[in-house]
Amino acid sequence: MSNSATVGAKWANTPYSFIETPKHKERKTGYTNPYMETASEMCVVHNALLRGLNSIYIQGPNVHPSDCMDFIGYSLCWHSAIHEHHTSEEEQFFPEIEEAVGEKGLLDGNVEQHKSFQAGLDDFKGYLEGLAGKEASFDAAHLNGIIESLAPALCNHLSSEIQDLLALSKYGDKLPIEDLWGKEGKRTVTSMTKFKALPFFFLNLDITHEDYLWKDWPPVPSPARWVITHCLTLKHQGYWKFASCDQRGVPKPLYAPGPR
Repeated sequence: MSNSATVGAKWANTPYSFIETPKHKERKTGYTNPYMETASEMCVVHNALLRGLNSIYIQGPNVHPSDCMDFIGYSLCWHSAIHEHHTSEEEQFFPEIEEAVGEKGLLDGNVEQHKSFQAGLDDFKGYLEGLAGKEASFDAAHLNGIIESLAPALCNHLSSEIQDLLALSKYGDKLPIEDLWGKEGKRTVTSMTKFKALPFFFLNLDITHEDYLWKDWPPVPSPARWVITHCLTLKHQGYWKFASCDQRGVPKPLYAPGPR
């Protein structure tokens, strides 16, 4: 999508559409089954990544030169979040699933999909890191061009992976999918970069989405969530004005939704 399509946008809900969770699609509110719960929660993770990407795409063209350093830092947090998410999947979550069902390579298709937009992620990171010391020369059109180049493959992957997780239901009780997903969640929260990817994720996690269906997810204690959103944000305090949600997880008007 062109930049003009998003000028004046108030919320981070475009240009890349969110994925409806399987649970919401079937109008379920209580517990369903391990596979639907896992796929739906993975969908919530993916939507946070999409919401964060939208916040970068929309606001980039409107960033004031004095805010460029913070915006670049914020954007690199998105890269950290998605990189850490996919690395954990490839190194631990997927292999654990394959080991449980005795089918090595079962999820190779998802790894190949990761590779389909890796060059774009590398360009994204390389461009922004290359601006160190010359942040005022930031070119939003260039960054958005990189995003546009990687987005089709990324969005396809984020959507199709949900269907792949649902398809694992054919293994029934043989696969402890919920236990493995729980381990993955704990691993992610404890291993994500504490002052970058972790607060980025929580500040782009909308508790109001799908009629507040996910307001209590992830299942971290309230004090821990407070520390993430109020304390871990202090080191790079300037970054988070660009986030799509406030410290409670409620969507907020974007800081730079239009020409400033």
